[in-house]
This record gives sequence, structure tokens and C-alpha cells, in this order.
Amino acid sequence: MSTNWQGSERKTRAPISLTEPPPAEPATATSAVMHAVPGIQTPAEPQPRQPGTDQSDAPLVSGRRSAAVLRKENVNDQLPPVTGWQAFLRAVSFGLISPKVGPTELARRADLSAIQRVYSRPMQIMVAQPLGGVGKTMCSVGLGSTFGIHSGQQTLVWDNNEMMGTAGVRTNANDSTRTVWDLLNVLESFETVTARKGELSYYTRHQGNNQFSVLVADEDADRMKSIGADEFNRIHTVVSRFYDTIIVDTGNNTRSANWLASIEVTDQLVIPTTLKRNAVVSALRMIEQLESMSERTGNPHYKDLVTNAVVLVTHGGGARVSSAEQAELRENLASAVRVLIDIPYDGALDTGSIIDWQLVGDPARRAFERASAEIAAGLLSTDHKRTSMTKTTN
Repeated sequence: MSTNWQGSERKTRAPISLTEPPPAEPATATSAVMHAVPGIQTPAEPQPRQPGTDQSDAPLVSGRRSAAVLRKENVNDQLPPVTGWQAFLRAVSFGLISPKVGPTELARRADLSAIQRVYSRPMQIMVAQPLGGVGKTMCSVGLGSTFGIHSGQQTLVWDNNEMMGTAGVRTNANDSTRTVWDLLNVLESFETVTARKGELSYYTRHQGNNQFSVLVADEDADRMKSIGADEFNRIHTVVSRFYDTIIVDTGNNTRSANWLASIEVTDQLVIPTTLKRNAVVSALRMIEQLESMSERTGNPHYKDLVTNAVVLVTHGGGARVSSAEQAELRENLASAVRVLIDIPYDGALDTGSIIDWQLVGDPARRAFERASAEIAAGLLSTDHKRTSMTKTTN
């Protein structure tokens, strides 16, 4: 029995026992006569109120003011410094001198807090760029490692290349030869309420201390071509039951069925690129394709993904582009997306073989933390928007 009444009701109602039901009201003489005399219409019985029809279903305490006070209590400010000269001074003084945390360390703590956000449903990040060799798989592994290590939630990197993807080469196989094709062959067994995470893990490759799993593409290009929209959607439905963050590493064909199926359920678009003209032009053409899809279909989803996109500018070897040209290319990208993040070169990311996040240097790790925090901000915005739309439609 709800006690969430309006103030006027609380003033006029008699106290109600919480242990005994209220006694039924005896029928009045008037009502008995009305039932007995033909031709007199009996008043309709009062109908119970439906939930949500008036303000009586609103919570008695909103919590807005108290929550605002709690938000000001930032644990990141209170913890002692662990890096920089502040940490050194605290160590050599045996804690007698404890300076405040420096701005660099404080910014990192804020990014890690953002990565640890929890959303109302599983979220998908799509790493896409039509041009090969710009670091799609490297960025997917970097984001998978960062979210896996710092979010504390279940993270999956899914190689959704319509041909033979390279995620299986860039990650640890742990003696597993199973691919997305093997999972597809037994997918019916996971489309039941009795399916278990441990059974699904048999078809993925866990990355140990990097704390994420990989669903690799098959080594047979013909079999990968047969994974179309329906197959993608079935797999996506299954993995979404067991993973909180799904990072989809895509191929180069933005018109393939599995690429288009992925963009439909994506919450955050990530675009890797180098600052070379062909790479930036390729990224901009994909952006134009998505904007055109919104214009043709009337669905703002694709354009919203572009507006909210995070561009990861990867830096590697090869010929250097002049500063003036780099600035021009940056400006062209920045005008279309939300933010650009530079990923500095790191030899451990450029071996062409397995990426072990434990070997990656601090500058690249810090850049991926910054990128992941920006991605988390985009996921939060998307989650709030869809939650608001759901409440409005209901």
C-alpha cells in the first residue's frame, strides 16, 4: 500500500494501520434503496487510479538539493598524490609534508572516473575508417585495454571486418583457434535464457592483465562475407547480454551489410586517422556518407554519430607532413566532429604483432585514457538522450 500521498490527503485521511486491513464500510441505507428500486441508476464504483496518471506517483523526496551537495564531495581531490614532485616531497618527508595533488594527476583521475561510468544498458563503440593502415585495430585494442583495465566492467573487442580482420594477429590467442564463425555455428544455444557467460567465453580470447576479450574475425574471407546484417544482429544481441562495453573494429567497406548493421546500433563513433591527405579525405567521405544517410532517411542517428564523434590522430613513421598542411587537415576534421585526440607514436603499438598494453609507454597510455574519457562523455550523452526519449514515448 502506497503512502506517497499529497499533503492535502495526509491532512484529511485518518491514520491507517500497517498491520491490519481497514474494515469494509457498511452499506448505507441510501445505497440499499437505490439498489432495490428499479429505474434508479446506481453510481459507478470508484475506479482505482492508474500509475502515472497524477502527481501522487511522483517520489515524495526528489533528492535534487541533497544530490547537488554530494556532487561537490570529490574523492579525487582528497587522495594523496602518487606522481610528480608532490608525491616525491610527501615520500621524503614521511608524510609530514603533503602538498595537494598536481593538476596533471588530478586531470588523469578525472578521466579515469569518467571511464568508470555505468550506463542504463550495454554500449557500443564503433571504430571506423574506410582507409586501411591508419590504426583501426591498434586503436580498438588500445580502447579495449583502457576500458577493460579501468572501467571494472566486461569489455569486448569484436573484429567485424567483412574480410579477414587483423584483431586475431594483434591480440593474444591463448592457444584458441575459435572465431566469430565458430560462434555463429552454435549461436542458437546462446539465444536461450539458460546461456552462460562461461560458455560464451570459449569462443572469445581473453587478454589477461589487459582485462578485455576479443571476438576475432575468421581467417576465411568467404565465410566472413557471409556474415551479413541478420548474422551481425543476432551476434550483437547475444554478446550484449554478457558484455557492458562492445568495441567494434570494422573493415574498409562502408557499404557492406555488416558495417551498416553495426552503425545502426552504435552509440559512439571513433574515427582513427593519420594527418595525411588521403587518410583525412577518406574519413571525411565516410562522414559525408553518414550525413547523407540522415538526409535521405530522415533519421538523425547517423548525423548525430558524426557530430558526437571522437577522432584519434595516430602518429607513426613515414614522410612528415608540413605543419601548415597538418593544421589545414585538422581544421577540416574538427569542423565536423566533437573532438580530436592525438595518439603519440609508441613502438609497442607498431610491431605489427601482438599488442601487450603492459609494454606501452605512459604518453600513449595517457592519450588513450584521455580518448576513453571523451568517448565515455559521448556515451553518457547518448544514454541520457535515449532514456529521455523512452520516457517521453511511454
